[in-house]
Amino acid sequence: MIKKRRRPRVNEEIENVISRSILTQQVKSILFVAAVSMIAVPFAQASDSIERRVTGEWRFTAALDGAEIVALDEHEAHALLGQIFTIRKDKVEFGERDCGETGFEAQKVEPGMHLRVSFHASAKALRLPNPVTVVDLNCTSVFITKPKHLIIFWQGWFFDAVRVKN
Repeated sequence: MIKKRRRPRVNEEIENVISRSILTQQVKSILFVAAVSMIAVPFAQASDSIERRVTGEWRFTAALDGAEIVALDEHEAHALLGQIFTIRKDKVEFGERDCGETGFEAQKVEPGMHLRVSFHASAKALRLPNPVTVVDLNCTSVFITKPKHLIIFWQGWFFDAVRVKN
């Protein structure tokens, strides 16, 4: 003898559909919150990481290249080699110049186009990675090239700089 399955009543079917729908919405909400959290945390950490990577004291080791318009001639640029450039959360300073409070706005860019548009300069002599992270410090910009190395734009010149050990 074959048993027939009892067919659920219409009300039971509707209740089941509604229950599944509510459960689906709850799962979607939980997944959405989790996804937003996973996205937001790296951005906060990335900003903090950028700040940590560029803050400190940096020694100019080479005058790599000048932009089309510069405030220093080549002799003046080379005279800055060995000088210390300080980047802190509350200010950027170089010699007597204090730029005041700074921001750490970072973006990854294609170096050739970015240098041409933003600095009227060529990327050729700078040997930047592609893409490169450029950080706007309000009064200047720095390019993160590798650990403990930056290229710092100062008065129309691009200087290679290494982190000074504390």
